[in-house]
Amino acid sequence: MITNKTLKDTLDGIKKISKVDLFVYDLNGKIVANTTDKDDKISDAVIKFAKSKKKGDEQSSLCFYKLSNGMILVAKGKDAKMVGEMTAFQIENLSSSESSDENEFLKKLISNDILPTDLKNQTKELGVEVKGEKCVFIIESEHEKNGIVIEALKNALVEDSDLISDVDNKNIVLVKELVDTKDLAEASDIAYAMVDMLNTEIMQNARVSYSSIIKNIKETADAYNEARIALEVGKIFRTEEQVISYKEIGIEKLIYQMPLNRCKEYLDEVFGGEVPEVFDNETAVTVEKMFENNLNISEAARQLFIHRNTLVYRVDKIKKNTGFDLREFEDAMMFRVVMMMKKYIEYMDDMEK
Repeated sequence: MITNKTLKDTLDGIKKISKVDLFVYDLNGKIVANTTDKDDKISDAVIKFAKSKKKGDEQSSLCFYKLSNGMILVAKGKDAKMVGEMTAFQIENLSSSESSDENEFLKKLISNDILPTDLKNQTKELGVEVKGEKCVFIIESEHEKNGIVIEALKNALVEDSDLISDVDNKNIVLVKELVDTKDLAEASDIAYAMVDMLNTEIMQNARVSYSSIIKNIKETADAYNEARIALEVGKIFRTEEQVISYKEIGIEKLIYQMPLNRCKEYLDEVFGGEVPEVFDNETAVTVEKMFENNLNISEAARQLFIHRNTLVYRVDKIKKNTGFDLREFEDAMMFRVVMMMKKYIEYMDDMEK
């Protein structure tokens, strides 16, 4: 990714030669880099241009260009068209070069395929500290143009000392330095901030997972694997949650890492080969509320906004159909595990279709 400093230096250098003022905006009309503070309300025109299908436009003394990283370049003044095209070309080349270096480095890091000498040289070139507390985030966006998402994150939350890259059409990896490392509270705040920012700034729903804290960039591969597992576990067991921490997925993680055939065998053992049809969303919510309230039916019913007798009826129905009494801790825990196994099996079966 091209840094703000590199972008600013590029614009200043071209202006010095051409005498043409240059501006780079995000899609919401927020200035990213410029050669003068006087934009004469260009941001309004930028927002309008960003919403259009045009890749370039000319309005009086202004020329607009859409860049592949999701930014908008504006050239203003005499020879704005020629200078604007040249600047756009230069920024695209710089972005491609720097992004390629960072992408390649991060891919080597997460696959644990980098030599110590290369690690030392490339971290120095990219301005990344080898030591120091960091956290690995995976951002899964519904937007397939990751460049726009990456630039939005970069402008709002990513520092030059962080590493960010897309690993496929939907997933983005961010290795971010942390300031407060007493616990994972800062990482949680960052994850929620990313979800909120993407939703409000570029209207994209996103799911974010994050790893444990690492103290050396050499540990990135292990941290990436944690974040990847958390993301997958979230898709199976925590479908309503947009932020998932690896540290918070205890029992779900154990089930996810079990062989699928062993889960099927276990369900057959428990139910004698025929799994009862009681594993619907209502049952799942009931079980979770029971656990949240230490199996206290009255409190669980209150939080479910139902009469206590209604919850007792549900619990009795589950006992009748499965043999598990949710009022007993051992039965409740076993039933919860069985529910998760069934959900895991259904998810994996759907993936194979």
